[in-house]
Amino acid sequence: MAEYRVGVAVSPKVERRAVWIEANRADLQPIRVNGAGDDLVRLVMSFEAPTEADAVEQAMAVFDRAARMTAHDISASNLGVIGAEAWKAGDRPPADYG
Repeated sequence: MAEYRVGVAVSPKVERRAVWIEANRADLQPIRVNGAGDDLVRLVMSFEAPTEADAVEQAMAVFDRAARMTAHDISASNLGVIGAEAWKAGDRPPADYG
């Protein structure tokens, strides 16, 4: 297992999901970051996982839960998630999450 950071970009329409994660999942060390001049909401979280793919899967599960907990915005699914990228903790993050 390794520690990974996963950056998830979501539409501003579902920002409540990021707010829910920030308020309820402090264990994931969520941090908002500014992207490359777009209006997307970007949240970076920390996960212990065997691979980058597993870390991204865990992040998507967290957003699924946040969607269910904030079901009043759009629908209880990962609609609104634009993309996700994972990297090992300590490595340089992708440009949109740096």
